[in-house]
Amino acid sequence: MLSIQKSVLFLMLLALLLPIRQVFAMSEAVSDVRIIIDVSGSMKKNDPNNLRSPAVRMLVGLLPEGEKAGVWTFAKYVNMLVPYREVNDAWRMEAEKQSNKIHSYGLFTNIEQALNKATLDIKKADPHYRRSVILLSDGLVDISTDDKASQASRQRILDSLVPRLKKANIAVHTIALAETSDHDLLRSIALATDGWYEQVDSAEQLQRVFLHLFEKAAQRDTVPLTDNHFKIDSSINQMTLLVFRSTLKPTELVQPDQSRLTQVKSISGVRWHSEGSYDLITIDKPMAGAWYIDADLDPDNRVMVITDLKLQTTDLPNNILIGESFDVDASLTEKNKIIKRQDFLTLVNATMREESEVADPIDTDLNPNQNKGIYRSHVGETFQPGRNDIVITMTSPTFERQRRQSINVVATPLKITVEQLKDEVTRTHRITLVPDTSLIKSDNLSIAAMLTARDGSEWSYDVMKQDNTTWQLTLADLQAGEDYSVALQIRGETLKGRSLFLQPEPIKLIEQLEVMPEQTQQQQLALPDAEENAEQEQPEPESVEPEPTDSQPEVIDEMATSVEIALPTTELEPELMIDDQGDERSAMSPTSKLVIGNVLIVLLIGLSLLMWRRQRTLNNINPGDTL
Repeated sequence: MLSIQKSVLFLMLLALLLPIRQVFAMSEAVSDVRIIIDVSGSMKKNDPNNLRSPAVRMLVGLLPEGEKAGVWTFAKYVNMLVPYREVNDAWRMEAEKQSNKIHSYGLFTNIEQALNKATLDIKKADPHYRRSVILLSDGLVDISTDDKASQASRQRILDSLVPRLKKANIAVHTIALAETSDHDLLRSIALATDGWYEQVDSAEQLQRVFLHLFEKAAQRDTVPLTDNHFKIDSSINQMTLLVFRSTLKPTELVQPDQSRLTQVKSISGVRWHSEGSYDLITIDKPMAGAWYIDADLDPDNRVMVITDLKLQTTDLPNNILIGESFDVDASLTEKNKIIKRQDFLTLVNATMREESEVADPIDTDLNPNQNKGIYRSHVGETFQPGRNDIVITMTSPTFERQRRQSINVVATPLKITVEQLKDEVTRTHRITLVPDTSLIKSDNLSIAAMLTARDGSEWSYDVMKQDNTTWQLTLADLQAGEDYSVALQIRGETLKGRSLFLQPEPIKLIEQLEVMPEQTQQQQLALPDAEENAEQEQPEPESVEPEPTDSQPEVIDEMATSVEIALPTTELEPELMIDDQGDERSAMSPTSKLVIGNVLIVLLIGLSLLMWRRQRTLNNINPGDTL
């Protein structure tokens, strides 16, 4: 009897616990979004029109009720601009009002204090919350006039603050608003906490960047938008439209009954907020049917909905390495329960699209892989370096749902440098690899290399670890003039514990020919001119004419006159005058000098022949001829 009572009691407890367990298993985590805005004086230059304010108002308007959020500003000190609490209409009104107080008058840029104060109440990770920080800054860590103090603050962020944020499972999304920002720091914070890093060239891009980061921080259900057409079903309790404008044309909404809504002509249950570059429209209990946005087409336009009929998908990491791949599950839920009815699911068309910045979209049909309401696929093999988007869409004759996720793909989590060692007797190259410890663990990293010659010959090596941060491979005795390539295989583990296997693009070993020092080149280039000048500056040999004697009467040589006429006396004199002038002489081209030198040599040879013939004629006169 006692055992029967125990069994009944056990079954009763089990019956009570099962529904609770199911509810907690399917309940969505609450989004916890903390926005931190830089108000230092440099913002006067980088955000002269204070576009941070409308960007914050847009983000505030997109946050659904029931989430938690707060806004902080910082420069030297940190100010809680909008108190951190649950999002509702009163909180939104207060946030919109306070957003007008964002300024650009602060001194210094105390990023450490801003992150600490905005997250001070978070002690540990909590699976019931999806925690995110959006940090916007345009400068370096700057807490005082003492550079050492600022550098120490920067180091504390990396050594102490980031590990605390990571342990509490807080994703920090960072925005660098200027080239002068500390990009390395902001990127390291984002990667270490699995946040998203954005570099913004101008403040005009802030609103779209905030939209992208909002979609990271708060998961909202959306419906597909095609050429500004979308479909609303009866299960949708509220919809929020974000419409970007590039012209002065006002936005209009065409309802299913063809009536039009505008900012000045709206109905009860419509809240219309308009800024210079966008409209944010929230409609309670929207009319079911086909809607149309009469405005400019824009890829960042969104239709977000609140409904019991949701599209749930696997949360993918914000940052992965090239070559990593993941299973992706998608399902439709109603009141947080997966819909498994096959008669309903046969009417659903499920697709997945992979988009990147450098490749054509790839569409995948998910319907064949549906099992008990779960649609499964695999992504990663076709990812490109940079931003990749996964868009899952489910449509039926009565409803449409869509969810978009962005993934940042890092091509190589190591810094690779190649150098040729000039001091070695033979051709030698050294490859140095430094891992990015914000992405991968360095303690169990192994790197193998394969050297390949032009003829296909191969040699394998292990890349040796020099210290905790450096791996090196030195390749000696390479053939001069030979082409080589080095293929690397990298095995290890990401900070999230995922296995890593990478094969970067092969490294080309290019022989650097020894370049002659500039001074030596100038000396060698000067040698030909010096030799020519030396030839021209040699003194002409004096022709010694024999003195006439009584036995050798003076003889008039007719050839002498012709030689004198042939001499370029009129041209030679100016050339000789120029040769005596230092500056003008140096301006004479080498070719001219060579021509003049050759002419002088020919003249000397001619004169010598004439003198020789004259001497010979005199020697051949018979003594009787003079009688």
